Amino acid sequence: MTADARRIAFTSKTLHHVDLERAAVGALEARDFRRAFALADRRCRILPHPGARAHLLRAEALFRLDLRDAAVASVARALELEPDDLVAARRMMAWGDGLPQLEAARSIARRDDDADSVRSALLLLEQNGQHSCARVDFLDEEVKGWVTWRGDDPQLSLAQADQSSTIQLPADPRHRFALNGRRAASFRLMRPASATSQRLEIAQADHVIASIQLPANRAPDRRNAPQRPPRTRNGETPPLTIIIPVYRDLAATRACIESALTAVACTPGSTIVVVDDASPEPAIKHLLGELAAELRIRLLTNAHNLGFVGAINRALGETGAGDVVLLNSDTIVPKYALQRLRSAVRSTLRVGTATPLSNNGEYTSFPVPNRSNPLPSPGELELLDELAGTANSGMAIDIPNGIGFCLYITRECLDAVHELSDDFYRGYLEDVDFCLRAAEAGFRNVCIPSVFVGHEGSRSFLGEKRSLVLRNLRVLEHRYQRYATECAAFLVADPLRDCRAALELKLLSNEQRGDGPHVILCGSSIGREIAVRRCRQLAADDKRGLVVHFRAEGERRMAAIIDPDGEAPQSIALDVATPEGRETLLKCLVDLRLGSLEIAEPNRIPGACLAQLTQHFAYDLLVTDTRFAMHAAAGSGVHPDWAGLVERARRVMVIGENGAEFSEAVLGLQATRLGAPPAQPAPPRAVSGPARLGLLALHASAAEFRFVRALSDQMAEADEDAAIIVLGTTLDDLKLMQRPNVTVAGEIGVDDVTTLIEGHGITKLVLDIGEPAFGHPLVDALLATGLPTAAIEWSPAPPGRSRNTDLKLQPGLDADDAIAAVLDWAAEDVLLHPDRRRSRLRREVGTRLP
Repeated sequence: MTADARRIAFTSKTLHHVDLERAAVGALEARDFRRAFALADRRCRILPHPGARAHLLRAEALFRLDLRDAAVASVARALELEPDDLVAARRMMAWGDGLPQLEAARSIARRDDDADSVRSALLLLEQNGQHSCARVDFLDEEVKGWVTWRGDDPQLSLAQADQSSTIQLPADPRHRFALNGRRAASFRLMRPASATSQRLEIAQADHVIASIQLPANRAPDRRNAPQRPPRTRNGETPPLTIIIPVYRDLAATRACIESALTAVACTPGSTIVVVDDASPEPAIKHLLGELAAELRIRLLTNAHNLGFVGAINRALGETGAGDVVLLNSDTIVPKYALQRLRSAVRSTLRVGTATPLSNNGEYTSFPVPNRSNPLPSPGELELLDELAGTANSGMAIDIPNGIGFCLYITRECLDAVHELSDDFYRGYLEDVDFCLRAAEAGFRNVCIPSVFVGHEGSRSFLGEKRSLVLRNLRVLEHRYQRYATECAAFLVADPLRDCRAALELKLLSNEQRGDGPHVILCGSSIGREIAVRRCRQLAADDKRGLVVHFRAEGERRMAAIIDPDGEAPQSIALDVATPEGRETLLKCLVDLRLGSLEIAEPNRIPGACLAQLTQHFAYDLLVTDTRFAMHAAAGSGVHPDWAGLVERARRVMVIGENGAEFSEAVLGLQATRLGAPPAQPAPPRAVSGPARLGLLALHASAAEFRFVRALSDQMAEADEDAAIIVLGTTLDDLKLMQRPNVTVAGEIGVDDVTTLIEGHGITKLVLDIGEPAFGHPLVDALLATGLPTAAIEWSPAPPGRSRNTDLKLQPGLDADDAIAAVLDWAAEDVLLHPDRRRSRLRREVGTRLP
């Protein structure tokens, strides 16, 4: 493809993502697969967050470049975003293997209308031992579909709360899926009117082929609904009913009920109602029967499985006066959690629903919000609940909706909203719908951050959960059109952050570790990446590392304390521009009983805070850039501003060989080198054609931008087909992307390196086009590819360690000289196509060459 053909008018920031996708499609149609990869890959790295389509474009380009593993990974990401995307499922079935391939085949069999695709899916499933399959489609008035099997003819049953019907499904020898000895039949039947969900099941004598929960197809008739018991008089403690629906998982169910029984014993006036929703596990039925016989629980048993919504609504219909708590059967309730949850709700005005903090509670998750954090041990849960009670006493934070794992509902709210909606297929987001109806009725949905309840997470429908959630989310967003905006605003504001931070401060002061953590101070995103890498090195030696990251927020200077492994703390951010903030930070570090304090980027740490910490703690220095030096030149020595800091340090440390060479040659210091070099990966495949330079951009600085622009100009004059791939972001990506020989990849990580090198066909790497970053994981990951590299040489390499394919740049070299050196080095690429070399030489000498 010529330079003119590659030129795209990337001028609109708002439509840049659209332009990238369109251009990627055009490049695929033109069979310029490297260009297609470059465009689609960038689309997958920028905002707005890419959908399945963008990842599929990237996958298609990778597959055409014979990078199958990377292509399959992109398809997997597309399926994660859109589990029902048939194009992604077809690609996974064709390219993938193992469980993802089988899941894709099941998805195609259940939903694809193309008979050939379904036949291929059925054949693959049968080859892997699945001899039966079914598709079920339903509307309000009917249900239809088909089933394939081997052996005896199956039966189809349709059950609801008060009735059940069964029909035989005889094989149809002319059915389009009756192939290779496999039997098949289609079915179509009318659905009886029902205000509750229905269960459709297709089964042979020895196993169930399909079991589908169908939502109600009639609205409930409330005209003859039983009257609620009268509310309690003012001053009386209302009764509390804990409702636990149970279906599978004996261990989780037992642990949940036992914890709830302990909590109920500490909560006067509370009882437990367990709904056995036709559990298929005899051990669960035995456990529930014993507990009911001992009068420890009230047991409701469904003759047919009604699903989560049906089970909850049955229990709600049979509760007396007072509030209720909907509790998932995979939760663990601390001893005093229910008592304090009820007390907090009853002392807060206009509450309709309340949700505690949890390790796995979406908005209310701790320590990382909106993530499934690991379930703490029972002892840790008790401690978290106790500390939350002291850290956040008396607080109630409004949230867009409550979370159903542990949802407290006041009687006033229940009287107004009545019950869960059966419009949400197979029991996801019905809790959100209930809470939004409560908000419309004038009630508040709040988080009570003084209570902590453990939640293991979904154990049902694991392979289908995201598909179900997305399907039900579309229903929710259609019904409540402001909901998505309110959620986005809540996530940006994060009003629960201070509550999480308060709990984390309590945890830090309560830690009883033998050896305190090792704390690394840093002040930039680059320094943070290096500090996190340092924590990984410490973890390899069974030591815990914490990062204190300083950043500016207007006039405030925030110090965030972060555990890079996702444990607490994650939310502590102290304003160290104030004496109070500095004292709180100092107290936190004193309470931690530090194993060591390591200081990186002291120039980015507020002076008063740095002085206070270095006076109180012995410390090490971690060299991550050239700021310690007077000048970036051999023999320069330590800058006077940092001489005292260096002299008082216990030791000076670096990660990697380049940092060690800089410390010795420039600073005149013998630094302790940390960590082993990265393992050597398989070298990337050789690429023929013009030079393709990968330039690492870490700083998004003016110097980097000017370097890329000038190199682009001179490279275009030397060889119009040579290209620059910027690995990172710049001050103005779109401005550079308008150049036909420049692609800006966007934010990248270590795990992306191999795919980027091979997808872009990069032949050489330029690492130092700005301030060097010693020990940055991306630098070492790129070095480990073994590609020829241009980088600053701080001291001459010993014999045998230097490669003649590398370009050694002198420290302090100005940008023009560096660009000229890189350009000459790129022109020497042994993979440069001979015709290109001959064409360039003709231009240079102005004569005809043979």
